[in-house]
Amino acid sequence: MDIEVKGTKYEIVMCSDVQRDGMYLEVSIPGTHPLQQVAEVFYSDQTHEFTVSCFHENVPLELVELLITEAKNRAASY
Repeated sequence: MDIEVKGTKYEIVMCSDVQRDGMYLEVSIPGTHPLQQVAEVFYSDQTHEFTVSCFHENVPLELVELLITEAKNRAASY
């Protein structure tokens, strides 16, 4: 899923994580090498809780809110 927030294009991908026992949505900046991961929302299958991690400073709140909403929607159908 590609989105644009405040003039910056981002890509959101869903991945499973066997080591952490859950799934996550990762936000990155497409076309960068190495790929610049901006943030992620992780959903734990063990605890049924979400955690948010930001890997850049000053991540736009709009992007974080969108990522959280998308993670909740996907987890509901997961």
